[in-house]
Amino acid sequence: MGFPVFEYLVAGVISLGIGIVAAVIGLGGGFFYVPTLTLLFNLDLNTAMGTSLAVMIFSSFAATFWYCRQGKILYKVALILIPPAVLFSVIGSAIAHYIDARILLAVFTCLLILISLEMLIPAFRFLVEIRCGPSFVLSAAVPYQGIQPITRIPYSHLLFWGAAGGLVSGLTGTSGGAIFVPALATIGVPLHYAVATSMFTVIPTVLAGTVSHAAFGQISLPFVIVYGIGAVIGGSLGTVVAARANEAQVRHIFGVLMLLMALLTICGQVL
Repeated sequence: MGFPVFEYLVAGVISLGIGIVAAVIGLGGGFFYVPTLTLLFNLDLNTAMGTSLAVMIFSSFAATFWYCRQGKILYKVALILIPPAVLFSVIGSAIAHYIDARILLAVFTCLLILISLEMLIPAFRFLVEIRCGPSFVLSAAVPYQGIQPITRIPYSHLLFWGAAGGLVSGLTGTSGGAIFVPALATIGVPLHYAVATSMFTVIPTVLAGTVSHAAFGQISLPFVIVYGIGAVIGGSLGTVVAARANEAQVRHIFGVLMLLMALLTICGQVL
């Protein structure tokens, strides 16, 4: 069945908006792509997840390019997160093929709520600090002060939450950024650096998940193309917006949007 031109245009505009928001808060956009693909365009959940992962290749590349130019990506941190993230993204994608869609939706919704509370309520801690084993001192550029030590980060913290983010990515068709960003913020990484580093980490994570879903034929090429174009434009614009937002604003935007998507997902199943 052909896909109407008007719906292509609507999908492109939606993706552009998601790309902007995702780049601002450090996500690939999967927490928004999956619900819109299922609720608005009636894709089944597994195909929506595979398509979402493929689209995020475009959005994460676009945002990473501009964050790289801004000098905000912490490459050492990202290179420790990436191996476990990629491995568990593949595992999660394989597992998702055999899990009932209702269970995946429940996991998806619970994660959205918990992560939103993490960002909106300072006293609430869903992603705990893991401080054991060897660690390293993170240094970053501080305005008017040059390169300064920021925090000490245990390798175990990055390896554990990298694996957790990858597993979430594979299971839910998201980027894993919803885990990476608060996990880095929890350990003391400034939020703007956490957002930029998350976007870089997302690239290999979603690539691995995309390949796994493609092996099961769970990708809609028309939506990948339309959403991908919007994601590239939106991701580029989002980095400009992020550079002008302060840390508190980014944290609140992140939390509110996570909670909104949880409510929309719940409504979509109830109505």
